[in-house]
Amino acid sequence: AQLAKVALSYVTGHADADEWVAPDLVKWLSDEAVSMERLTALQGFCMKLADGPETTELLKGMLVHASAAVRKVALKVVAQRGSELKAEDWLGSLEVMLEKSPTPLLLDAMKGLKSERFDPKLMEMAEDETQPLAIRLKALDAAKHVKLTGTVFDLVRGVLEDASSTPAARIQAAEMIAASPATKETLLAIAPLFASVGPVELKAMLGMMRRVKDEDAARAVAVELAKSPVLASRQESHYRQGFSGVPPEIFEEVIRPAYVKATEAIEAKKRQLGALADKASRGGDPEAGRQHFEMGKGTCLACHMIGDVGRAIGPDLSKIGAIRTERDLLESILFPSNTLARDYEAHVIETKDGTQVLGVVKSHTAEGLLLADAAGQEITVAHEAITGDTTLTTSLMPMGLDQTMPEQELLDLVAFLRSLK
Repeated sequence: AQLAKVALSYVTGHADADEWVAPDLVKWLSDEAVSMERLTALQGFCMKLADGPETTELLKGMLVHASAAVRKVALKVVAQRGSELKAEDWLGSLEVMLEKSPTPLLLDAMKGLKSERFDPKLMEMAEDETQPLAIRLKALDAAKHVKLTGTVFDLVRGVLEDASSTPAARIQAAEMIAASPATKETLLAIAPLFASVGPVELKAMLGMMRRVKDEDAARAVAVELAKSPVLASRQESHYRQGFSGVPPEIFEEVIRPAYVKATEAIEAKKRQLGALADKASRGGDPEAGRQHFEMGKGTCLACHMIGDVGRAIGPDLSKIGAIRTERDLLESILFPSNTLARDYEAHVIETKDGTQVLGVVKSHTAEGLLLADAAGQEITVAHEAITGDTTLTTSLMPMGLDQTMPEQELLDLVAFLRSLK
């Protein structure tokens, strides 16, 4: 396997690889079943040379192959390199797949392509209440032009209003709202959400405020923000910048006083760490904590694995109790940037097209840098497309997650984590 990896890297680095090698790989598709070794090679080759004319022909053949495994590899490539693919004649095969089986991977591929050709069907799926919520959200996310109106707007807002929504769905819904036009009507409708969303969602939604010019809408959002239990999860400068397009008194008179109180409460909490740790060791219920984790309380499972539950973005917590005390665990939850785990630092990757990707580096592959973002999505950035890599000194895990649950649930969660040895 290691030798094959080196050979793949050597071949894909050759200037004539697309012209010389891709036609030979097309011959592999004549078999009904393709071996795992060849699937790995196809994925690596296509990921690196997806924009080559011969490799594009190879991808077209893979998308209509009889083997689901081959089609899956092709969809993975399109999902990651779709913006660089120029051919239009094979988009029909994706439309056929969409009619038969709208899988999450297929929708990821359509998101990568961002072709308005798919928009009518994707919006139809988003409005279809018989479809699973995850598919409806992904269909929305995949569309090139989205209008958050009517039932679609109600769907996205409802995800954030529903406390039982999964962490991933809430984060995705917040990002969609943040990307929507910041009209007065929209802002007045979503203003109450700023008082109740968690810190991850708040970070996403706060970004849209920079586009706000309407004073009434900005004040309505500010009033709700002042009520947020996770207000101090963002730096004061983020709020000042977010409200820079409206009169400064909205920030100074509404948000800043609430922010000062919130930061004072955090300082008081720092002084209470020892007492809280003692409470967790004496009064925390590990079994109740396990249930809180599995139900998504505190958004922990959005980024952490325990056994086979959760997502492997941050450190695996399956045996965390063997190396961390109650106080350590509380500090990691309350002040995550104080104790950054090695190899789980957040990176900002800048690319040639001017975009930025924020996430944790999972691995360096022949295809590029594999990152996982806060929503749990895996993103591969080709090595040659990277122009900058900044390691952040703050955790991808935001401060304030403890404020999304009552104190007893926090103590139960800590007791559960401490029991994992």
